[in-house]
Amino acid sequence: MQRYINENNLNLVKEYVDDGISGTTFDRPKFNEMLEDIQNKIINMVITKDLSRLGRDYIKTGFYIEDYFPKNNIRYVAITDGIDTYIDSTNNDITPFKAIMNDMYAKDISKKIRSVYKEKQKQGEYICSIPPYGYKKHPKIKNKLIIDNQTRYVVEKIFEMYANGHGSKEIIRYLNSNNYLSPTGYRKTGLIQAKSFTNYKWNEVTICNILKNEVYIGNTIQNKKTVISYKVKKVRNVEKIKQIRVNSTHEPIVSQCLFEKVQSILEKRGANTKLKHDYLLRGTLYCKQCKRKLQIVLKKGSSKNAKEHPYIVCSNAKSRGCEPININYEKFEENIIYAIKKICQTYVNKEKLYSIYEDLKNKRSETQETNKKKIEQIAQAITEINNNLAQMYMDKLKGILQEEDYIRISQKLSLERNKLNEQKKELMAKSIEAEEKPQLQNDQKEIQTIVNEFLKFENITQLYIYRLIDKIEIDKNKTIYIYFNFSRPELVNEKVELIFKDYIENYFL
Repeated sequence: MQRYINENNLNLVKEYVDDGISGTTFDRPKFNEMLEDIQNKIINMVITKDLSRLGRDYIKTGFYIEDYFPKNNIRYVAITDGIDTYIDSTNNDITPFKAIMNDMYAKDISKKIRSVYKEKQKQGEYICSIPPYGYKKHPKIKNKLIIDNQTRYVVEKIFEMYANGHGSKEIIRYLNSNNYLSPTGYRKTGLIQAKSFTNYKWNEVTICNILKNEVYIGNTIQNKKTVISYKVKKVRNVEKIKQIRVNSTHEPIVSQCLFEKVQSILEKRGANTKLKHDYLLRGTLYCKQCKRKLQIVLKKGSSKNAKEHPYIVCSNAKSRGCEPININYEKFEENIIYAIKKICQTYVNKEKLYSIYEDLKNKRSETQETNKKKIEQIAQAITEINNNLAQMYMDKLKGILQEEDYIRISQKLSLERNKLNEQKKELMAKSIEAEEKPQLQNDQKEIQTIVNEFLKFENITQLYIYRLIDKIEIDKNKTIYIYFNFSRPELVNEKVELIFKDYIENYFL
């Protein structure tokens, strides 16, 4: 290009270069700067190596060559294509065809790149630029996720808190009060906890995204979003059926059982679990006519001193022409729970529950031993950090270590020690909690008593309901249709087994 300028005795005013930006778009910083200079009469000629350097969108390329440049008295030259709007040439006549070929080339390249990406996704490779919170990219294997041990326990804490009935607001309060930085904060600062970075607070959207993400059980789901075309970069969601799912691509952070428990609660209750009146069947009741969720509202009787009682109503009765539904919730709940108990007690396999009990008893023993070893390892690591800090201080006093190096390294070690202390504190709290819970029995009669107590379902919870029931529909005649989460009554066993595991873990583990 410089030779062309010299040979034609031209005066170079400015060079405009947009490195790394596709030619399919004309919204480029330097290109826009060139247009401003044209409007300000700073330049009167535009030169590119070839037509594709101006742009690869044939419609807009034609607009600038045929309309914009002539109106602003701009001479355009594409050197290798022999295009020069200042002279009458056959090369100028075929410019539209060359612009179309450049556009088609960009389209073809875009298709090939997308095809390569999709093939990588089908192989389970994680091709997103930013790994999800709790993971990091493998240092040696490309597009492979490994657990980030600095943040994994934060993810575990979020799932455990939510599964134990804490809503998203409570989780956010816990994380922010303990100065845990949000995923964005961690990514930008590299710190897990910090008091000074107040802009990186957790929010409900982040918590919900983590709770719903299957990446934490080892699955990779990609192609969730796509651009409209290689020219139009607007992003749109991809239908679930067209998303690319590959299971067991990396090590999970949470168990399948815990993840399913969380999804069950999310589906029925939403992110925030704390309401003024939290009814056992909330989220499961539907109107048979309009298919919308039924509401539970408090109503008073006709007498002056009548107390409020909850009633099931359809809020769409008037607007959608449904017949009004008005059912006393307390009596309704009693009948539903009675039906659930009878089904569970009729089809449950007690021998299987005894086996689960034995497995959980062994698990408790192993977990306590593992926690004890982890606490010892963490305590040893803290001692080593303290020794290193003391040695560094002595080296600084002796002049072996520079002041700025001492400050930098000591700050890093102090943050690591704080993180270890937090982990130790949580493990010790779990150990104390486990010791305070009732001991698991070895006597067979005692085990049978525990199983029989469980099967009474005296302390039935919302989670039990969600595991057993998909939805309950009520029609205009107050006929009740219960849709269970199992196709046949005898398949209730697997659901009861999950509930029994929760029961033992909550009260004994």
